[in-house]
Amino acid sequence: MANKTKPGFDAKLETYSDMAKALSHPARLSILLSLQANNNQTCKDLVSQLPFTQSTVSQHLYALVSAGFLESRGHKTSTIYALKNGALTDFQALFQEVFGTKANDRQLSMF
Repeated sequence: MANKTKPGFDAKLETYSDMAKALSHPARLSILLSLQANNNQTCKDLVSQLPFTQSTVSQHLYALVSAGFLESRGHKTSTIYALKNGALTDFQALFQEVFGTKANDRQLSMF
Protein backbone atom coordinates (compact mmCIF):
# COMPACT_ATOMS: atom_id res chain seq x y z
CA MET A 1 0.00 0.00 0.00
CA ALA A 2 1.26 3.48 -0.85
CA ASN A 3 2.44 5.81 1.89
CA LYS A 4 -0.48 8.02 2.90
CA THR A 5 1.56 10.95 4.17
CA LYS A 6 1.79 13.98 1.96
CA PRO A 7 5.35 15.30 1.92
CA GLY A 8 5.80 18.93 2.89
CA PHE A 9 2.55 19.39 4.83
CA ASP A 10 2.31 19.56 8.59
CA ALA A 11 0.28 16.96 10.48
CA LYS A 12 -2.44 19.44 11.48
CA LEU A 13 -3.14 20.31 7.83
CA GLU A 14 -3.17 16.64 6.85
CA THR A 15 -5.62 15.81 9.65
CA TYR A 16 -7.88 18.72 8.72
CA SER A 17 -7.75 17.76 5.04
CA ASP A 18 -8.71 14.14 5.78
CA MET A 19 -11.59 15.20 8.03
CA ALA A 20 -12.84 17.82 5.56
CA LYS A 21 -12.72 15.26 2.74
CA ALA A 22 -14.91 12.92 4.80
CA LEU A 23 -17.48 15.71 5.20
CA SER A 24 -17.37 16.73 1.55
CA HIS A 25 -20.09 14.36 0.35
CA PRO A 26 -23.81 15.11 0.88
CA ALA A 27 -24.54 11.44 1.65
CA ARG A 28 -22.08 11.53 4.54
CA LEU A 29 -23.65 14.69 5.89
CA SER A 30 -27.05 12.98 5.64
CA ILE A 31 -25.72 10.03 7.62
CA LEU A 32 -24.32 12.33 10.31
CA LEU A 33 -27.63 14.20 10.56
CA SER A 34 -29.54 10.93 10.82
CA LEU A 35 -27.25 9.73 13.60
CA GLN A 36 -27.52 13.09 15.34
CA ALA A 37 -31.30 12.72 15.40
CA ASN A 38 -31.18 9.07 16.52
CA ASN A 39 -27.76 7.78 17.54
CA ASN A 40 -26.71 4.11 17.60
CA GLN A 41 -28.06 2.78 14.32
CA THR A 42 -27.14 -0.10 12.07
CA CYS A 43 -26.40 0.26 8.37
CA LYS A 44 -29.82 -1.30 7.70
CA ASP A 45 -31.49 1.37 9.87
CA LEU A 46 -29.73 4.12 7.92
CA VAL A 47 -30.59 2.57 4.55
CA SER A 48 -34.27 2.60 5.49
CA GLN A 49 -34.11 6.36 6.13
CA LEU A 50 -31.91 7.47 3.24
CA PRO A 51 -32.25 7.21 -0.54
CA PHE A 52 -29.08 5.14 -0.91
CA THR A 53 -28.29 1.47 -1.38
CA GLN A 54 -26.78 -0.63 1.37
CA SER A 55 -23.40 -0.72 -0.35
CA THR A 56 -23.35 3.06 -0.74
CA VAL A 57 -24.21 3.63 2.93
CA SER A 58 -21.57 1.08 3.96
CA GLN A 59 -18.88 2.87 1.94
CA HIS A 60 -19.80 6.22 3.46
CA LEU A 61 -19.91 4.77 6.97
CA TYR A 62 -16.41 3.40 6.44
CA ALA A 63 -15.16 6.86 5.38
CA LEU A 64 -16.76 8.50 8.43
CA VAL A 65 -15.33 5.92 10.83
CA SER A 66 -11.87 6.24 9.21
CA ALA A 67 -11.97 10.02 9.58
CA GLY A 68 -12.88 9.70 13.25
CA PHE A 69 -16.44 11.03 13.13
CA LEU A 70 -18.14 7.73 14.01
CA GLU A 71 -17.56 4.80 16.33
CA SER A 72 -18.66 1.30 15.47
CA ARG A 73 -19.23 -1.75 17.62
CA GLY A 74 -20.46 -5.23 16.85
CA HIS A 75 -23.80 -6.40 18.17
CA LYS A 76 -24.85 -9.97 17.32
CA THR A 77 -24.67 -10.04 13.50
CA SER A 78 -24.81 -6.25 12.99
CA THR A 79 -22.57 -3.28 13.49
CA ILE A 80 -23.90 -0.33 15.45
CA TYR A 81 -22.72 3.13 14.38
CA ALA A 82 -22.71 6.16 16.65
CA LEU A 83 -21.38 9.69 16.56
CA LYS A 84 -17.97 9.80 18.19
CA ASN A 85 -18.23 11.99 21.26
CA GLY A 86 -16.62 15.37 20.54
CA ALA A 87 -15.56 14.59 16.97
CA LEU A 88 -17.53 17.43 15.37
CA THR A 89 -16.37 19.83 18.08
CA ASP A 90 -12.77 18.72 17.49
CA PHE A 91 -13.20 19.35 13.76
CA GLN A 92 -14.60 22.82 14.48
CA ALA A 93 -11.66 23.60 16.80
CA LEU A 94 -9.18 22.39 14.18
CA PHE A 95 -10.90 24.58 11.59
CA GLN A 96 -10.40 27.57 13.90
CA GLU A 97 -6.73 26.68 14.38
CA VAL A 98 -6.16 26.42 10.64
CA PHE A 99 -8.31 29.34 9.44
CA GLY A 100 -9.30 31.30 12.52
CA THR A 101 -8.38 34.89 13.08
CA LYS A 102 -7.87 36.81 16.28
CA ALA A 103 -10.36 39.49 17.27
CA ASN A 104 -7.98 42.29 16.24
CA ASP A 105 -6.96 40.74 12.93
CA ARG A 106 -8.49 42.09 9.77
CA GLN A 107 -9.18 40.13 6.66
CA LEU A 108 -6.91 41.07 3.80
CA SER A 109 -8.94 42.80 1.14
CA MET A 110 -8.30 44.50 -2.17
CA PHE A 111 -11.21 46.90 -1.58
